[in-house]
Amino acid sequence: MRRWLARYPLLTCLLLALAFRLPVALFDHNFIAPDEIAQYLGQAHRLVYHHGPVPWEYQVGLRSWLIPGVLAGPMWVVKALGGSPAAGVALIKLLLCFLSLSIVWCAFQWGRIYHGIKGGLIAGGLAAIWPDLWIMAPHALEGVLSACSLVPAAYFATRARQTGESRHIMAAGFLLGLSFVLREQLAPAIAVIGLYLCGRNVKTWLMGVGIACLPVLLVGGLDWLTWGQPFRSLWLNAYLNAVLGISSGAFGAQPPWFYVLRFLADWLWSLAAIIALAWRGARVAPMLAVAAIAIIAEHNLIPHKEFRFLFPAIALIVPLIGIGLGGVMPRLSMAKRWGLGLFLLSGPFITPFTAYNLLLETTASQLYGELAARHPCLVAVGEANSYFMPIVPLFSTTSFTSMRDAVNADAIVAVKGSANIPPGFTRESCVVMKRIFAGKHPVEICYWVRGTGWCEQTGPAGPLKFVFPPAARAFKIAGG
Repeated sequence: MRRWLARYPLLTCLLLALAFRLPVALFDHNFIAPDEIAQYLGQAHRLVYHHGPVPWEYQVGLRSWLIPGVLAGPMWVVKALGGSPAAGVALIKLLLCFLSLSIVWCAFQWGRIYHGIKGGLIAGGLAAIWPDLWIMAPHALEGVLSACSLVPAAYFATRARQTGESRHIMAAGFLLGLSFVLREQLAPAIAVIGLYLCGRNVKTWLMGVGIACLPVLLVGGLDWLTWGQPFRSLWLNAYLNAVLGISSGAFGAQPPWFYVLRFLADWLWSLAAIIALAWRGARVAPMLAVAAIAIIAEHNLIPHKEFRFLFPAIALIVPLIGIGLGGVMPRLSMAKRWGLGLFLLSGPFITPFTAYNLLLETTASQLYGELAARHPCLVAVGEANSYFMPIVPLFSTTSFTSMRDAVNADAIVAVKGSANIPPGFTRESCVVMKRIFAGKHPVEICYWVRGTGWCEQTGPAGPLKFVFPPAARAFKIAGG
C-alpha cells in the first residue's frame, strides 16, 4: 500500500473521491434543490424531448441556456442510443462526479506545493472524503458547477504567481470568467482571485482580463441568440433580484445569523478544529481564505439565503483545512493523528444534515419513477414544493398540468386524503415526504390513475404553474 501511495498519490486521492461520489450518483436518487430539476435538468429534458413545465425564469429570460444546453448533450446521447430519460439523468450525474474531481485535484496540488507529497495526500484525501463535497458532486446546480471552475481558477492563479507562465494566467483568467457566467454572485471572490493573479503586472492584467471576457461574451451571444437580447440573463438577474427584491419577496428572507447557525449545524463540534486548521492554511494561502470570506460575507448581505449558495466557499475552505492539516500531521504521534482526523471528520459525517441531504427528494423520485413506468400522457400535480418536486426528467412522452385539468389527466399526484380527486381514479401508491423537522405526522404523497381511457384527453393541457413573482411579469417575452 505504501508503495502504491508513493507511486500514485494523486490517483489514490481521485479514486478515493470516486468511491464516495459514484454510489451517490448511481444509487441515491436524491435532489438537493428545486432548481436542479425545474431550472436545469428539466430544461435540458425539454430541449431533448420537447415538452415539460416552463418556470417563470425561462418565461422572462432570467436564466442563460448555457447549463441546460450543456446538460442536454448527455441526455440526447442516451436518447439516441435508445435509453430512457432516467438513464440520461444518471449519465449527467456520473459526468458531474468526474467534473468535481477538479476540486480534489486542486487540493492535492496545493498540499503538495506547501508540504510535499505527503501534504498532497492529506489535502487531496480530505477533499475526497469531505461530506459536503461528495454529497453535492452529482447535482446539476450553478453553485456546484461554478465551484468546479472557481477552485481551479484559484489554483492556476497560485501557479501563475509562482511561475509567471502565460498558460497559467490564461487558464486562471478563463476559469474566472466562466465562474462569473455560471454564478455572477461570485463576483467579489472572482475579484479577489483576479487581483491576486494580476497584481501590478500590466501584461498579466491584459492577458487575464482579456481571456476572462471570452466566456462572458459567449454567454452574452447565447442570450442574444435565445432571448433576443445580449447579456439578458446577466443584467436581468441583477435587476430583478437586487433592485426589485424578487428572491427575498417571493422565496423568503432569512436573518443575518442564518449561515452561522447552518455552519454550526453542518459541522457540529468539528467547527473548532476546522477554524483552527483553516487559519493555519490561510497563513500560507491567504488568497483562498479571503475569497471564501468574500463569498460568505456577500451572500450574508442577500436576504434570501440557502446553505447551498455557499458551496463555492466550502470548496475553497476544505483545501485550506487540508493545507493546515498537512502542516500539523507530521508533528503528531500516530495516535494523535488518528484522534485529530476522527475529531475533524466526525461532525460533518454525523450531522443530521448529511443524512437529510442524501434523503431529500428520494421519495419523490420513487413515486415519479413508478408513475413513469406506466407511461401516462398527462399528469396533474397537486403537490409541488421545495420538498417534493415533480421529477419531470424521468418521463419521455408525458405532459404535466395543474389540478384544474385533473379531470382530463391519466394520473394525479397529490396529498393523501385530498378531496380534489375526480371520480374514476384509483389510488395506487403513496410515499412519505422527506423533510427536516417534519414532526410526528409526516405528509404522505400519493398518485392516482384513471381506470380506463388513458391518453384520451378531451382538451388541451393547462400549464403546471410554479411561483411567478408579479414584479417579473412586465419582462415577459411575448411569443418567446
